[in-house]
Amino acid sequence: MNYIIKNDTLYLRVNNESIYVKEINNEMILNENIIKVLNNSCIYYGSSLKGRILGAKSLIKSKYKLPLIISEKNNLFFINIKDKNGYEYWLNFQYIKDYIYVDNLLKIFFEYDKSLLINCSWTIFNNQMLKCSRLYVVYSMR
Repeated sequence: MNYIIKNDTLYLRVNNESIYVKEINNEMILNENIIKVLNNSCIYYGSSLKGRILGAKSLIKSKYKLPLIISEKNNLFFINIKDKNGYEYWLNFQYIKDYIYVDNLLKIFFEYDKSLLINCSWTIFNNQMLKCSRLYVVYSMR
């Protein structure tokens, strides 16, 4: 299966062996490499993962933990978070409504009454949100 990130993708949770995909009305488990999924998705929308990374670096003048524009036309901006349990998350910025810290866990509220608990500091997550906000604004002003 060659999964393509699309408008209804809320997030992807990656562990060593698989990717759990949460969409608005669906969920699935993929036996694919996250870099392959990200690259195939970027290519599907007209660029490569490498091109998207270089573009983000240029636009926000940052090198570390860059947000990723999968598709500017479809407003698919994703942030990357690694939690303390070894999971890696790719979260769709456009659907994140709010986030709070509860019992040493970060609770992320998405549109469509969906939520996610991750073992990550509020500061790290907030920094990723700010980077993605900056990328979104700088890109939108071009």
